[in-house]
Amino acid sequence: MSFTLSADTSCDILRNEMTARGIEYRPLVYTIDDVPHFDEFTKDEDYKGFYDQIRAGKMPTTSQINIVEHEEFFETLLDKYEGDIVHVTLSSGLSSTYASACKAAENVNEKHGKRVYVVDSLGATIATRHVVDEAQRLRDGGVCAADAAEQLKQFTYKLQTWFMPTDLMHLKRGGRVSGPSAYIGTALNIKPIINFDKYGALAVVQKKMGAGKGIAAMVEAFKKLSAAVPHKVYIASADSEFAEELLQKAKAVRPDCQFEIGWIGPVIGAHTGCNAVGISFVSDSSRA
Repeated sequence: MSFTLSADTSCDILRNEMTARGIEYRPLVYTIDDVPHFDEFTKDEDYKGFYDQIRAGKMPTTSQINIVEHEEFFETLLDKYEGDIVHVTLSSGLSSTYASACKAAENVNEKHGKRVYVVDSLGATIATRHVVDEAQRLRDGGVCAADAAEQLKQFTYKLQTWFMPTDLMHLKRGGRVSGPSAYIGTALNIKPIINFDKYGALAVVQKKMGAGKGIAAMVEAFKKLSAAVPHKVYIASADSEFAEELLQKAKAVRPDCQFEIGWIGPVIGAHTGCNAVGISFVSDSSRA
């Protein structure tokens, strides 16, 4: 391998799969009933159990990885492996985790002949997973860490990721939408369509009446923006009844692409609630 690849668990790749792929990881933390839990999910049942708790009325919160925790993680990897490290993080537009990782990398790089290169995924869950996949391809292809980090930076801008949260009352409980907006939106069956902008922040780009029209809007975006060459497409699911429908409709548009449903893990699921669904794909043009 040309470098050691690591990531935080916002990528929502099963942790045993990450280990099998030679990817080191630093778990993020979510809290339920004042009890912190490491995001160490290894099977579908772990995700289902998390969403069952939300359905039962629990309101999870999340916390970031601080500078000291990142330093300890990077020091362990530098002691364990020869060569440089490329580390992929949750979007800087959602969390200070990226900034903390950069500062930690700066600190440890001063003490070692090897370097840690931190890559901002400018996304979360399946979007971050796309970046980790590409990082592994570069690693296995013998690309050096410095070049890989630069190529990944350019790759992130070509990723399009669209989401449809469906539980506005969960968003209200988390303080992410106002009470009146949640009540009115729920009564009218309004579904916000959200994507990641070029800064890795979330922006509401459309509002559709009903999940069917929301799915159609995401499929239309995929049809319009997806790269001409066949590529991997991820469907994100917060234990969603709509994931298979979105997959089949997107597949009908681009049968040449490879599709896979992936989980929205607790780091993002704590904010979206149950039943959110999304799609992440490669585009030939950069994000707006």
